[in-house]
Amino acid sequence: MSAQKEAKQVITVSPAQSFQLGELRRIAVEAFAEDFRRYGMMPEGIETIQWHEKGIADGSYLVIEAQKKVAGGARVFDFGDGTFRLGSLFIDPALHGRGIGKQAMEAIERYYPQARTWSLDTPAGSTRNHRFYAHAGYVKVGESYPVQDSGFCLFDYAKPELLVEIRDAELFADRNLDQAADEHRFALRQAARAVLTDGAGRMALMHVAKDGYHKLPGGGIEPDEDVYSALRREMREESGAEIEMTGTIGMTAEYIAEYKLKQFSYAYSAVLVGSPGESAFTEEEQAGGFAAMWVKPEEALRLMENDQPGSYSGHFIRCRDLAILRAYLN
Repeated sequence: MSAQKEAKQVITVSPAQSFQLGELRRIAVEAFAEDFRRYGMMPEGIETIQWHEKGIADGSYLVIEAQKKVAGGARVFDFGDGTFRLGSLFIDPALHGRGIGKQAMEAIERYYPQARTWSLDTPAGSTRNHRFYAHAGYVKVGESYPVQDSGFCLFDYAKPELLVEIRDAELFADRNLDQAADEHRFALRQAARAVLTDGAGRMALMHVAKDGYHKLPGGGIEPDEDVYSALRREMREESGAEIEMTGTIGMTAEYIAEYKLKQFSYAYSAVLVGSPGESAFTEEEQAGGFAAMWVKPEEALRLMENDQPGSYSGHFIRCRDLAILRAYLN
């Protein structure tokens, strides 16, 4: 069983029991009532006691408790090889706004330490859900239409393996910042990055001459993009090339206190399609002396390890991209 204290509350998750089914069903119906009003549907069968009985029978059902009282539930599906899917997650509407959902998500992930990647979906119109899942580390990977000709759309989300968490304390020995209590107030930025290789086995690397470091190509995800669309756009802009994705490397989390920014970067391996073209750097990047170069991955690692960034943000970038490249090489 997992537990976490926050605001004098103890949130735990454990396998749901038969005697809890009536309360879980009541909470689930109330939690998804807004979806029913908005879309005319809720997760199929969740209003029936059979849905909840099936979850106990197949071992996928967790009960979420706050102060030892039922606060919600979740279905979690293990597909093997560290691949997990979060099914219907619900919290009693009477308890919303108390941070229980956030703590429950964290408790669920701790309950399955073998999990390397997670996925889920949520209605396209549920903007509150989108913010919640993004802050929990999930990124949009696509869309699906489960009901033919209805126009009802689901956004598909994924959370890959976490490679590293980076904070000021790890990078700057002379900084004594008590930032942990404020991190939940940090603005969120999501970004897509790649180890992009060509037919000769070289990889794309950005040299930032002004600040004295090298970085992987990539950048922020725009509001109307999923992570794959953002990755393809960023590779066109920075390497002048079309790409084909070949795999997922993982994600990094940066908590940048000076900027009050939480940045999640989602990293993938990709290969060049055709020949690289001209980079389309922004004015800010041009002013920073950005230049694209192609080197062997081992040479890129050597360059990055020897970098001594001249800027505050450069230290975060170096630590982040080293973690990504080392994971790729391993």
